[in-house]
Amino acid sequence: MKLPQIFATPVNVRSFAKGAAIFNTGDDSGEMFVVQTGEVDILINGVVVETVGPDGFFGEISLIEDSVRTADAVARTDCTLLPVSRHHFLFMVDETPMFAIHVMRGMANRLRKADKRAEV
Repeated sequence: MKLPQIFATPVNVRSFAKGAAIFNTGDDSGEMFVVQTGEVDILINGVVVETVGPDGFFGEISLIEDSVRTADAVARTDCTLLPVSRHHFLFMVDETPMFAIHVMRGMANRLRKADKRAEV
């Protein structure tokens, strides 16, 4: 399932140049992002733990927990991102249950990958 693009408008799509910080650990949250083009690296303590490509998403944990960012996000390449606000996120969870399942599957996949890294 591709994340819905219903909130995509030329006004809210954001472009980032290669190497640009999208957010940093400890930043206030308020939105997650869907990658439209390019790639974004997610770093914890300066180590890349995931690279998110087109149709992938990141930043959802801070929306679910209503907490500050727990990782850094940096544009690996030039990229365009669709921000999804907390309001839009909650709307999608309420109106489209498969959206919630898709987000949970993405989080479960990340957890499995983290477990495998910890085993090494």
